[in-house]
Amino acid sequence: MPSSDRIESRRLETYARTLLEASRTEDHVYENLAPLVAQAEASPEVLSVLATMAEQGDLEHLPEVLDLYRGMVDEEKEVVGVHVTTAVPLDDALRDMIKQKCESDLEARVFLIEHVDPTIIGGIILSARGQRRDASVRMQLETARKVMTHNVKKTEV
Repeated sequence: MPSSDRIESRRLETYARTLLEASRTEDHVYENLAPLVAQAEASPEVLSVLATMAEQGDLEHLPEVLDLYRGMVDEEKEVVGVHVTTAVPLDDALRDMIKQKCESDLEARVFLIEHVDPTIIGGIILSARGQRRDASVRMQLETARKVMTHNVKKTEV
């Protein structure tokens, strides 16, 4: 086993030993096993949120966050997240108009996830339920360029 593998192995064993000793001290050896398995199988997103909560000293609020998350998951069935990309930040009036239009089109409550991308020049890009509508100036210019290039090639033939 190369030296770096031995060091890695010892480091991981130290983590496991520390967990075991802390669990023994609190007499939680078997109670701590299930949460550890859940953590080991958790997605990077979950681990990132937990790490942030730990850094902020908010882990004691994890049960409350879990309750809120469960509620949001239940609501998620009724709420559609719509990604909205614009060249500049939305103002309240435009935000409300976009939300109403999306709710009408999708026949569901909508939560806007706003992105600002100056490279689209103007207009709007909407993405929801795996569909994308691109009404940006960049796309219009790209389409015009393709049409012009195609027409120039046709006349040359």
